[in-house]
Amino acid sequence: MSMSVPITNSLPYYGSKEGSDITVMLNCKAVVEKKNFIATGVLTYAAGEIIEIELPQFGVFELGESVRIMVYTGAGIYVFQSRVLAKAESALVIINPPENRRRFLDKRQEPRVPVQASAQVLSIYEGPRKTERVLPEPLQVQLDNISLTGTGFVVDMELPLQINTFVKLDIDLGFSLSCRAEIVRKAKESAGLVYGLRFEELSAEHTGKLRAFLLKSQIETYYEEKRRRLLEEATRGPGSSSSIANLVDSGSYFTR
Repeated sequence: MSMSVPITNSLPYYGSKEGSDITVMLNCKAVVEKKNFIATGVLTYAAGEIIEIELPQFGVFELGESVRIMVYTGAGIYVFQSRVLAKAESALVIINPPENRRRFLDKRQEPRVPVQASAQVLSIYEGPRKTERVLPEPLQVQLDNISLTGTGFVVDMELPLQINTFVKLDIDLGFSLSCRAEIVRKAKESAGLVYGLRFEELSAEHTGKLRAFLLKSQIETYYEEKRRRLLEEATRGPGSSSSIANLVDSGSYFTR
């Protein structure tokens, strides 16, 4: 159902219960509001920075457009500002902003995205003065995750890196991301020796490029998961899957 109405601030902002799992929003009624237009749909996906809302009027909304979201759940009504990131197959993909993500159990500062990317450790900062020691041969590592605030990698051998050590990294994400990072985690796991690093400083240019990369990765993961889910549903029962194979290609998205 949709209607053309003036936007007002008269809608109630009920307090929502904090500390719930984000899945409390799944399959709940969601209202998407923009200037002079309100549409009602169902929230069907929530992971990391993105949320999917299925609604018939998805074509009315433009990529990058600001919207106000109200999600009616058993734990309360979640109200937040967002913008349209993507749309396809009768659904909108919107950003899940930090202020809304902080209401849920996962308190991680920024969503972590799986990635297969190479990186080099170029130098190590040693001693109280953090004196830089350039390595004669850069250490080659493979990243397995990255976020706006840090990254992680797994290796199968001991490296001369300890917790609280600062290193200079050069990461290849299709663009070169050079930065300084602090090792904040080192642990032995079944996959190998796991290192977690926190970025100490990112330029405004690198921050913008990394954010676009992370959003694009999350949207592509969402489309792949949705296509897989629709294919599974199609094999279990009657219905046409003629448009499913083109789901990723037919979608459009906005990451600026």
